Amino acid sequence: MLLKRLLLGIAGVGLGIGLMASSALAANLRVLAWDGYADADWVKDFTAETGIGVDVVFIGSDDEIWAKIKGSEGQDFDVFAVNTAQLQRYIKADLVTPIDLSKLPNQKDTLPRFRDITKVSGDTKDGKVYGIPFCFDSIGLIYDTDKVKPAPTSMSVLWDPAYKGKVLAYDNGEHNFSFTALTLGYKDPFNLSAEQMAAVKAKLVELKGNVLSFYTTADEAQQIYQNNYVALIWANYGQQQVKALQKIGAHVAYINPSEGALAWLDNWVISKGVRDKDAAEKWIDFMLSKKVSGALSERTGFGNTVVESSSAGGNDKLVWLNNVEDPTKRSDLWNEIKAAP
Repeated sequence: MLLKRLLLGIAGVGLGIGLMASSALAANLRVLAWDGYADADWVKDFTAETGIGVDVVFIGSDDEIWAKIKGSEGQDFDVFAVNTAQLQRYIKADLVTPIDLSKLPNQKDTLPRFRDITKVSGDTKDGKVYGIPFCFDSIGLIYDTDKVKPAPTSMSVLWDPAYKGKVLAYDNGEHNFSFTALTLGYKDPFNLSAEQMAAVKAKLVELKGNVLSFYTTADEAQQIYQNNYVALIWANYGQQQVKALQKIGAHVAYINPSEGALAWLDNWVISKGVRDKDAAEKWIDFMLSKKVSGALSERTGFGNTVVESSSAGGNDKLVWLNNVEDPTKRSDLWNEIKAAP
């Protein structure tokens, strides 16, 4: 009987330890993020600083984020990263929770263009803040410094007859219509009238005469650059492309055009199913630290919202990506442009 009681006691202790471990695991902050947004050393430092454990799941597309958050109605993750062009979709579906800025002391030290979140399109709704800007990159222009002189200041250089057959362009109708609309001086490149759409189409047909090739991936663009005489690249992948080309010895530089550069902006967002909102806000505040933000730009080439980086200077005009008036129409028109003689 004594032995039985002893064994039951040991089993009880073991069960208690197991339950505590399970409870501790369950209490971990659940983060859904792009690769490079939650590196292991940052997670380790966050846990050391706050005592909060973190479980990270990495994603590879906007569609995957939506599937995971919508699929569980926001219950499987506490905090996730999403861009401003997508965030309103989550707000409309009631999948995110407003954020208390008073819990984010580091947000007060962000760069001026990100400090007043009410001026960042897509991050607020009905006076409530749902997204905290974390990192971005512009979609600018790469030019070969040996072949392009003087240094360009506008995307209009892509149409210069001097560079006929020396331009690399990105194979995407949605973005191409938007950047060309900016080049033509249209105020809202994401909502074009029928007349504006026709003018942009004609301009893109004209651009095609200067294009050596269209690319879809950064690696493809780099390979074409290495094997051909390329002077200008419409850089859909921004600073990542610059870093990769410079790494192979290319003499290239990068500008954000004076008429405005398209840019994406990723935010930290708190899920509707957050288990510990205070822990989620501590995570966001930690990610806005100068140490993390500086390291992010150094490691990925992306711009961050805290420390100035090469992605954009303080006076550069950035036009944050937004939903367009008719994605299907833009795609159809783009296919017509590519098929044109």
